[in-house]
Order: sequence, then structure tokens, then C-alpha cells
Amino acid sequence: MKNLFRTTIICVGALAITSCNDWLDTKSDSQLEESALYSSIEDIKLATYGVYADLCDEPYTQLMTIHQGAGTDIELIDGIGQTAVGDNERGGLNYNATTSWAKLGTLWEKQYKTIEDCNRIADGIATSPLATDPEVMKYSAEVRVIRAMVYLDLIRVFGDIPFQWNGAKSDLSNVNVSKTDRDVILDALIADLENVVAEDKLPWCGDGTTSEHINMGYARGLLANIYMTRAGFALREDNNANAEAGGYSSTKKVAAGYVKTDPYSGTDTYSDDTYQTLRPSDADRAALYTKALEHLKAVIDKGVHQMNPSFADEWDKLNKLELDQTYYENMFEIPMGFGISGELGYSIGVRMNGTTTDWGFSNSSGKVKTTAVHLYSYAPCDTRRDISCIAFELKNIDRTGLTNSNMEEEIGGITVPVETETGSAVTAESLVKNKPWGLYLGKWDVRKMSERWKVQNRTASLKFGYGINTVRMRYPQILLWYAECENELNGPTTAAKDALKAVHARAYNDAPATSYNEVSTASGELAAFNTDVDNATTKDEFLALISLENALEFCGEGFRKWDLIRWNKLHDAIVKAKKDYVDMREGDNGTKVFQEKVYFKYKDYEEVTDENGNVVKLMAPEKSIDWSSVTWYGTDGTNKPPLGSDPSKDKTWVNSHGYRYAKKASDGYDYPGFGKDNKDLNGQSYVMNSFGQEYANFDIEFSTICGGLVGTWDGTDCDDSELKVKNRYLMPIYNNVLSSSNGRLYNSYGY
Repeated sequence: MKNLFRTTIICVGALAITSCNDWLDTKSDSQLEESALYSSIEDIKLATYGVYADLCDEPYTQLMTIHQGAGTDIELIDGIGQTAVGDNERGGLNYNATTSWAKLGTLWEKQYKTIEDCNRIADGIATSPLATDPEVMKYSAEVRVIRAMVYLDLIRVFGDIPFQWNGAKSDLSNVNVSKTDRDVILDALIADLENVVAEDKLPWCGDGTTSEHINMGYARGLLANIYMTRAGFALREDNNANAEAGGYSSTKKVAAGYVKTDPYSGTDTYSDDTYQTLRPSDADRAALYTKALEHLKAVIDKGVHQMNPSFADEWDKLNKLELDQTYYENMFEIPMGFGISGELGYSIGVRMNGTTTDWGFSNSSGKVKTTAVHLYSYAPCDTRRDISCIAFELKNIDRTGLTNSNMEEEIGGITVPVETETGSAVTAESLVKNKPWGLYLGKWDVRKMSERWKVQNRTASLKFGYGINTVRMRYPQILLWYAECENELNGPTTAAKDALKAVHARAYNDAPATSYNEVSTASGELAAFNTDVDNATTKDEFLALISLENALEFCGEGFRKWDLIRWNKLHDAIVKAKKDYVDMREGDNGTKVFQEKVYFKYKDYEEVTDENGNVVKLMAPEKSIDWSSVTWYGTDGTNKPPLGSDPSKDKTWVNSHGYRYAKKASDGYDYPGFGKDNKDLNGQSYVMNSFGQEYANFDIEFSTICGGLVGTWDGTDCDDSELKVKNRYLMPIYNNVLSSSNGRLYNSYGY
């Protein structure tokens, strides 16, 4: 990708919208007339590119895609304990948001700025003499799809919001408006996107466009998702005077036929009388799902978008800023621009703890985490596990054990740093110690980034934009949504089951035949999953399998939260994850899932490319862990120590599987060094058990995870009353936004 050139063009386009006082004015110093702007195809094109520049700002570099996507059963913000309250993302994403959280104001203002830009272009094109030109109609379609995406995201975060469908009038009479029922907004988005599809001026990927532009596949996928959101559960306004007058209070919605009954079990869902969670009637819900299914099937039948056969390769390409122009799995990517924008890899991704020899400046924070419970939800051979769940950091560590003679013999004279008995700084993967809800997310990974990134970061002293595109939709979502719609309308049909199986099967394309710990085989795991799918006979059973696959496939991507909310499963999923952790730590009948010690091996070699482009193997002095060797499931293929004894004394299994011991330096080393902290065994001790060590503030940290939504249970025996608190996951409107609205806006949901 020519990111730098592309971004320059986009920024020029941004000036066309945001600073249009004199950008093409040859007559006077006054602002260019709107009518003149929309009389030129080139000007319309530049204005449209300006909207893409809007998307490179905070909402889609961080606020919407990283912050607001956290707070689920598998994605946690890095703020628990005393930091889980307060007027920032740590408080907000543990559902203790305040009206003083300034980033909520930033999200609101910048998203409405994008909407205003889209409105102006859509209005201008509609009255332009070029309105029926096919290229101009394409630009109109692009901004209308972006407008729908932004509105949907605002509704997801804030609920009922002001609705502005036209550019601002000179007297601002249509700017400072009150809230509109979100269903009215969603219906308007649906009607407009149906027109976009009917106009048929958007190309499909590969037909003169790439996934970095709005395309027909994404437009149809977004439209289907809006239908499904409209059909799903939503937290409704309490019965205040404004909501009553506007017709969108809980009382008004119930009077209009909305219900709080689970569609499958027929029981009341997680809700309460004040902050009610409701969905449309059965008939309306079915009609909406029918339309969603129509658009999802159109995407599938077109065949343009497919899954990359390799899950790992798709993420390698994204990290290297390479577009997948074979499978188009990523259906729309916001083009960020290297060194200019992009938080992926910094605020979320593999953690680089301090400046390192190999990678340079500590350009990462790893703000969003996943959990040990989620790591163990993957079957041993599922290739997504070691990409999604990262139990290590990259940092410089003193390593010992290599000698000059060893290195010269192994690497054929290639010059690399020599390790001595006193050690030297080597950038290594180092397992984190006992972080059951603090594992990193590895889909964004400095080790996978381009050589261009590495060169810049080795000399960097400040944070800079990684340029990794923000992916707004992947093809596996289309398949899982299709399975969901089929299930909702017809139960778990063969077509629904085949779509679900296809997503799961892709995770095994690169899998080893047998897991290292001999726990299971890839074919056995896949067969077991397919059997579970085949045996699902009810809608509820099948939706549970879809939800599991959703978690396995999309961990960390900021998608899951909105599906859980549609299903009204957010609260239940978080509670289940907490209970699962306690069960896995304490165990039933004395059996624990988490081991007392995790063993692993470092790779003997690291493949690198020399100056002539030849791949050479260098001795890897404890740099890269062989993740297939990690004994997540116990050293004998179970969750118990070998022969029920201390692994440090009974070495039978450890030795037979190649876990070697470091000898004294004077005798040489069997294996290239174990580091100063692990000379006895190549293993990481967790004292009590891996990911489950007791510590002083365990009760505080455990209880505060998403505590504002699911209560402050401390992990001991409890009843359900401790897990059901105020039904509130929507965010408040920022104080300054309220104060500038002249009383037209207000907060609900107890804020």
C-alpha cells in the first residue's frame, strides 16, 4: 500500500470539508459557494476523501474501536481494583462511568462532526447538476454508508441521541436539537441504505476498489447488522417527562408492543422496572431478521468475500500494512497512514515492556486485556489461541549460556551478540506472572510489523502512528450473522450449521495434527465441535454455540460487546466468566484446571534474512518461546503434575518431552540458556497455580471487574442478588455537551 501518498491525498480532501474558506476560491477571500463545490466531480471526490480523513481521528483510532469495545467477558480494560472507578476509561468500561469523562465528549463531538460532513456532501450532491452521474452517485453512496456506520456507533454507546439528517442551516435551527427515538434513526438508516443498494453504484471489492473504500459488500453487511440491531434487545429510557413526550420511554415502548421476554425460553431477561431492556414484538422481529438474512445471503452468494484459509496470515498482512486482495476477508478497513494515525498495536496488542534491543522504543501500552478463562476456552489445537491470548511480554532480559564456539558452529559466521556468563540484554518473550485477567491481545503484534516500522521505531523517542488499519467488518461475521438469522427464523437449519462450522474449521487449517501435550488431535477437536453443532436442536442451544464462536474468532476486535447487547447476554456472559474463573481455580473434587507450574521451551533457532535476501538460522538465546510446547493442560496431558508428585523431583515426563535442564556454566549447557531466574527448570512457577495465585488485593480486583454492571461479588459463595445491580451499560452524555445544549439534552439511566 502506498500509505503515505494515500494519506496525503486524504488530508487534502479533509481541507475541502473542514477548512474550505479559500481552498479553491479564485474570486474572493470569502468561503467557496457550496453550489460551486458540487459542480465538479474532482471537488466532490476530494470532499468525500475528507470524510475518510475524519475516520482517522480519535473515534476510530481508539475511542470507539478500543475503549468502547471493552467491558465484556473476554475483553477488559486495564483498570481494576482502585482504578475501576473514576472519570476515565477505567471507570467507564467497568460500568462506573461519570458525566465528567472527557473522552465521551470527544467521541460525541467528533462523530457529529463526521455526520455533518456527510450530510453536507449528501445534500450538495442531491441538488447538484451532476447528481445522476454514476461516479458522483458512488461518492454519495460512500458518505451515506459512512453516516450510517457513525450513527449506529453513537446509538450503541449513548442510546437515544439527536438526529441530524441534513447539513447545518445558516441560522443553526437544525443543529441544537433534542433526542430522537433511536428506532426512528435506525429506520431512517435502513431506508437510506436500501436506496444505496438499489442504486447499485457502489463497486464490490476487486471491481475497481479495495477494502479501504466503502464497497457493496460492506454496505450490505452493515445494513444487515442495523436490521439485527433494530430487532434486538436494547436498554430503554426511563420514564422521564422528555422520553414520555418523545414516545421512547419504557412505558411508551411496552405500549407499542415491545417485550422483555427472551425469545427462546419465554422468560424475563436481565432487566428491571426502571431501566428496562426491551425488544420489538415477535412479528416485527421476524420481519427485521428476514431482511437482514436477504442482505447477508447476497454477500455470501456473490462470492467476492471469503475467509483467508490461514487465520495467522490474515493478521500478518494487517500488521505489515498489506491489503488482502485475494480473499477480501476484511470487508472495510479505515486507511490510517503509517506514522500519521492508528492506535492498534499501541493501546492494544502485544506488550513491549520498555525500550528493547530488537524493536526499539516502547511504543505500546496494551490497554485492553483478555483473560485466562478465555485462553482455556480454546481447544488445544485451535490456531487462534496463541494469536488472540498472549501470556508474555517483550522485554530486554539478561541471558547466559552461549559461547563463541557454539554460535560460530550454528550460524556459520553470521555476526550476532555473544552471550556471556554475566549476561547481556536480549529482547525476549517472557511469560507474565499470575495475571488471570491481564493477558495481552496478540492480533496486533510488533514482531509481525514491517521492516519499515522496525527501522523507524529503533530510532524513535516518542509515540507515532502505527498506521494499522481499523477493520470494521470481517467476512466471518457475515457467516455467523447468517447462521443467527437462519436460527432465529427457522431454528438451527443445515445452512445455519454449515456456516458456523465453516468459521470454526478455518482455525484448523494450519493446526498441528496433535497438540504437543498429547491432550487431543486436531481432527478429534474439529469432529467434537461439529458433533456439538449437529446435536443442537433448539434455538437457544445453537445461539450459545454462535456466541462461543464469536468469542473465539473476534476476541479483542471490539465487535463482541454489541452482539452480546443485542442478545441481552452481556451481563450473563460476564457473570459466567467470573464463575468459571473461580471453578477453574478451586476445581471440582480437587481437580484444578490451572497448573501449579507451566513448562515451556524456547526455540533453538530463529530464522532471519541476511543482506542478500537469504534465510539463515541464528541460535535464539531464549528469545522466542515455542508456544506449541507450553504445558497449558498439564505435564502429562492432564491438569495434574506427573505421577501426582512435584515436577522438580519427578523428571520422567519432562525429560521425555525434551524439557532440558541447565547445567553449570563450567560444564556447558544442554540447551541455550535458561536465564538467571530459571536455572532449575525451563518453567514458570505461579506459586499456587498458574493464573490463580492468591495475593493481598485479590478480592478487591476480582470484585471490581465490570462491577458497575454485575455487582461486586468477591469470588466466595454468593447468591444471584449479589450479581444483579443497576441495569445500565449505556454511557452518559458529557457535562460540557449538556451545558451547551441550552437544556435540550439530558442524561438518563440514573446518571
